[in-house]
Amino acid sequence: MTRVYVSLLPVDGSQKFVYNAGDARVVVSLDRSMKVSDSYSLFMYNSQLMLMGQSATGTDEDCMERAGRTLKAQLHTRYVWIPGEYFLLLRTSQDVVLRFDLVLNEHRAFVVKGSRLCKRMSDEDMLSDMLPARRAMWWRLCQRPGCRQLKAWAVQRAKENTVRAYCDSGIDGKMELNSNLLIASRSDLWAHTTALLLKHLGDMEGSLESVNCAELFDPTKNEPYEQLHYMLGDGRTPKSDDLFGRLMESEKKHVFYFYKIQALNEQGGRNLLKAILRQWPGSGNTAIFTGSQQEIDTLMEQNPSISEQFPPENRLAEELYTREEMLTLFCWECEVAKLRLTPEALDRACHMLSDAYRQGVISSWSMSDMRRYVKTVVLPAYVRNTVGRMQQERQDHGLQYVWAEDIDTACLPTGNNALDEVMGRLSLMVGLDNIKENIAALTSQMKFYADRRQLGLPTDNDGSYHALFTGNPGTGKTTVARMLGKVYHALGLLSRGEVVCVDRTRMVGRYIGETEENMKQILQEARGNVLFVDEAYTLYKQDDERDFGRHAVEALLDVLSRRNPDMLIIFAGYQKEMDELMRMNPGLLGRFPYKFRFHDYNAQQLMQIAEALLARSQYLLTDEARMMLSECIAEAAAHRSETFANARWVEQLVRNGIVCAMAERLAATPHTMERSVYQRVEAADVQKAYDRFNPRTVDIRQRRAIGFCA
Repeated sequence: MTRVYVSLLPVDGSQKFVYNAGDARVVVSLDRSMKVSDSYSLFMYNSQLMLMGQSATGTDEDCMERAGRTLKAQLHTRYVWIPGEYFLLLRTSQDVVLRFDLVLNEHRAFVVKGSRLCKRMSDEDMLSDMLPARRAMWWRLCQRPGCRQLKAWAVQRAKENTVRAYCDSGIDGKMELNSNLLIASRSDLWAHTTALLLKHLGDMEGSLESVNCAELFDPTKNEPYEQLHYMLGDGRTPKSDDLFGRLMESEKKHVFYFYKIQALNEQGGRNLLKAILRQWPGSGNTAIFTGSQQEIDTLMEQNPSISEQFPPENRLAEELYTREEMLTLFCWECEVAKLRLTPEALDRACHMLSDAYRQGVISSWSMSDMRRYVKTVVLPAYVRNTVGRMQQERQDHGLQYVWAEDIDTACLPTGNNALDEVMGRLSLMVGLDNIKENIAALTSQMKFYADRRQLGLPTDNDGSYHALFTGNPGTGKTTVARMLGKVYHALGLLSRGEVVCVDRTRMVGRYIGETEENMKQILQEARGNVLFVDEAYTLYKQDDERDFGRHAVEALLDVLSRRNPDMLIIFAGYQKEMDELMRMNPGLLGRFPYKFRFHDYNAQQLMQIAEALLARSQYLLTDEARMMLSECIAEAAAHRSETFANARWVEQLVRNGIVCAMAERLAATPHTMERSVYQRVEAADVQKAYDRFNPRTVDIRQRRAIGFCA
């Protein structure tokens, strides 16, 4: 029976830590029943099909020693060794493949759980022959996080290519395999690199032609398809049905990589899609479409004819990163940033990130999130601490390393997860009881749907979460929208979760085509975010057919009608005007399943907001000032008008009124530089501020007449 022994080589005392970096030593004792081979190859994979290392006899790189029936090899790896499951593949020159299943425990010891002889055309056969033959491409795909599904596709395609090679007669041409791919991803950069790797690993014929769908149609130009034909270089009068005509007519095959496919669902994009369908299927060319999962779902649902070109096995997606992938990604980003971690620092960082992953704090992070964490947290901490070490020590020994104290354990959110953190901040807001209750119910429902999907159960959720926010100014609509974006991002419904605030002045243009261009830019910016449309009722003028606002509404209706558009649209404004808008355009009302009514703050709540603002900047109210402030706010609330700005007015009263009056008082009177003097708010400061920002005085103040008086 062939036996294997695997051990980790210690690096500077790393044997006392759970998480380790460095090489592995492999010793294989061949069974006497096995024929001695001319050459051997070893491949070590983890459970995520990440190629930890490889070695082979007779090569200059990763050399393996052989003494009789004993093989000794050192597997070089740049990954971190994490306790868990691994498997080792031994391949001989007679194409015999042995698999050894291993478990790495927390004591840094490998335990062999079993071994078996693998059949021809098995996954292990491909993982030790066909795929490593394309070493550079396979290695890069192996190291990318979120690619487990894509690696499985590469293994299956390697089997199909093997069958095609055997069936190729050399006369009738090669067997045609369907290589059209749909790749759902969270970023264009990840998708572009992945598409390039799959193109080579899948042995797709033809050169890769990248197509930015957002640049193929420009409604602001006299000829909207001008950019398309400029890209093709044909110089002819642009026509949508000539899309890629010059490339298609050539004898060479092409692999078309389409990205920013959201444009295919918008104005002008449908004509482009028709041209693609007219030219591409059956031409021998291959198409790869990439975008968010929502964009791909919308494209396939609205275009069944194109959906037929992509079999289920060719619909791939970037998956959420596993804990092992997240830790490996951290090490890679540290290496890119030229940071060298000591074994203790590596172990501490991996423990911290593992805990954060289990708590859900970083489980939805992307490559850019980890890169940002390393650059904005780990790197500055290392530089700051190294400066201190250089000031205290004369020798430079060890300064090039990141030490354990450079890994700040307080740099990650401390709550159970990001969702709890946002909901906690929402609960601390003054008032808004009905809003808090509705958002809590909505969050529970979305978590319920997510749990059912994870269990493989159907849901009746249509993927539409757009909302109407109605209420007077200063009632917290924009603040709640920001929190709702974070909630949706934590639940995986939005890829980014920020807020893009727009109104009519930014959306509606002054001449033909400008509104369409504005909306194109706005929708691109709002992808993955919350699009907050303030005073949305100003977009629709029922009696003015020439008003360009209707084009903005049409662009928004297109997004509102999609399932899972990776965008949350919120219409906000006064209650009365928003009700009129919904009556004028009945098609809008059904697009907003969630309606939130923001009530005015009462006097007590406005006082709480004022005290919180003052306390945040360490201002202290005297008893007289507190009583005066309470009376002023009560008077303002009792005589409020429709334009009363609620919390916004309080913020103006405090920051531009009380603080300014306090500064004027101190400037006019002699005083000492005492801390308490610059903190104490007097009653006179409050009275002076209220005289300046009394809402009744502001509302009735008349504008100065223009002209001559008789």
